[in-house]
Amino acid sequence: MKLIFMVAATLFMMPITVTMAQTNAEVEVAQVAAQGETAGEFTYNPGGRRDPFTPLVRRDEPPAAIQTTRRPEELRGPLERFELRQLRLIAVMVIKGDPRAMVAAPDGKSYTVKIDDYIGINGGKVKDIQTRAIGVDEQGVRVEKYPDRIVVEEVGIDSVSGNTVKEERYIVL
Repeated sequence: MKLIFMVAATLFMMPITVTMAQTNAEVEVAQVAAQGETAGEFTYNPGGRRDPFTPLVRRDEPPAAIQTTRRPEELRGPLERFELRQLRLIAVMVIKGDPRAMVAAPDGKSYTVKIDDYIGINGGKVKDIQTRAIGVDEQGVRVEKYPDRIVVEEVGIDSVSGNTVKEERYIVL
């Protein structure tokens, strides 16, 4: 019987001890907080340090880009109003030995282009009109070397170095 009484007394005492410990901790936190308030307010002095809220990378300057060379507005043709990716090759023809291509534009019309015509909004010039070339490899298998396509050369100026940059783009069937 004494054993049961001692176990019961121990169980009842434990929550009281924990409650007292929690209460003492809360009192200590309240005392520290009260002392901090009486010590005065803290003010931040940057003293030559950078502002932590300003971005490290500036977005004011645009990234280096290639500036395209464009023709004057009054000299531009109807195909110079569209980007090259908007144009679709419809057909490739050879007329009197000169290759020509028919291109479909987003305005629903089709246009015929030849070498040295201007095309695209970035001042592109038709460099070559290539017809499908088919060859035979070592095993005798028929190989398509390249499809029907228009090779367009766009010339631009690199804004960082100032050098002329040439890029080849393709309009394919």
